Amino acid sequence: KGTVYCISCGTVHEENSVVSSLNFTEISNGSSVLTGQIIKITENYTKVGTSFISTNNTYVQNTIRSICVSLGLSDDHVSSSFRWYKLSLQHNLTKGRSLLYTLSAVIYITCRQEKTPHLLIDFSVLLRIDVFKIGRTFLKITNLLNIKVPLIDPSLYLPRFVNKLKMSEKVLCLANRIVSRMKRDWIVVGRRPNNLCGASLVVAGRILDEVRGISEVARIVHVSVVTIKKRLKEMAATASANLSINEFCNLWLEKEEDPPVNKEEKIDLTINTPEELSEEKEYKLKKFEDFAEKIKPIENKENINLRKEKNSMESYNGYLEENKENINLRKEKNSMEKDKEFLDENKENINLRKEKNSME
Repeated sequence: KGTVYCISCGTVHEENSVVSSLNFTEISNGSSVLTGQIIKITENYTKVGTSFISTNNTYVQNTIRSICVSLGLSDDHVSSSFRWYKLSLQHNLTKGRSLLYTLSAVIYITCRQEKTPHLLIDFSVLLRIDVFKIGRTFLKITNLLNIKVPLIDPSLYLPRFVNKLKMSEKVLCLANRIVSRMKRDWIVVGRRPNNLCGASLVVAGRILDEVRGISEVARIVHVSVVTIKKRLKEMAATASANLSINEFCNLWLEKEEDPPVNKEEKIDLTINTPEELSEEKEYKLKKFEDFAEKIKPIENKENINLRKEKNSMESYNGYLEENKENINLRKEKNSMEKDKEFLDENKENINLRKEKNSME
C-alpha cells in the first residue's frame, strides 16, 4: 500500500497509499489541485523518495541494448542490466552523473556475474568516457546494493587476447599453465587480470617462437609496458623460472612462493643488519673517495684555465688604461684621414657647387 512503519512500535514513518479514487485539494488562490500521482496499471514504477518513477523507459532499454550489442552480449544481459538499473533508481544513484556511467556500471556488474571477458576499459573506449568514473560508480552501486561480485579468473581473458594477437592454440594452452602457476605463487592476488595475461602471453610466445613485442602486447591488453615488465620480474623471482621448458610443461611444483610484497620486506630486513650496514657504509665511502680522486685533476685543470682567462683579461684591461690617450689619438687620426679621403673624392662636386653659388 506504500506505507512505511516501524515493526516494533508501529509508528508510521511514511504513507504513500495507492487508491482507485481521485482526491483534490484547494490551495490559497481558490483553485483545486490533484492530490498524489496517477499510476497506470500497465506500467512498472519504482519508488524514489516520496514519488513513483516509471521504469518502462524505452530510451534506457535501447541504450543498454546498443551497448550490449557492441560488446557482443546477449538479451539476457540486457534484461539483467536493466533490473540493476531499476534497483539503483531507488537509492538515487543516477542523480548528479551522466546516464552512460550508471549504465556502464550496471552492465559491468552483469558481466562480472556471468563471467564474461569484459573490462572497464572496454566501456571507456566504446563510449569515450572516463574509466575511473565508471569504476567509482560501480563501487558505489555494489556497496549500496550489497552486491557480491565474484573475482574473475585471468584465464577467461586469454582467448580474447590470443585472437587479437593472432597466435595459435598452443600459446593459449601454455599461457593458461603459466597463469595457473602464477596463482600458485601468489602473483595473481591484487593484480588486474589484463596485465597478468599480457605477461603470460609474452613468455608463451617466446617459448613457442611466436614472438610478440612487449609494446604490442601492452597495446592489446590495455596496460603499460612498465607493468608487464614488473610482472615478468616477479615471475623470474620464483622457483618455476629455474625449470627448463620440458620440466615446466611436465612437472608441477608443490612449493608455493611468498607474495612479492613479502619478498621485498625480507630483502629489506636482511640488508638492515648492523654488520652489513657498516660494510655498506665503508664501501660507499671508498667509492666516493675514488670518485673524488678521479675528478680532482679535472677540477684543477678547470681552475687553471679560469685563472689564465682572468689574468689575460686583467692584462688587457691594464693595457687599455695605459694606452687610452694613444688609442684616442689613433681614432682622431683615422677620422681625419677618412674626411680627407672624402674631400679628395668629392673635390670636383664641391668646386662646381662653389661656382654655382658665386654665379647666383
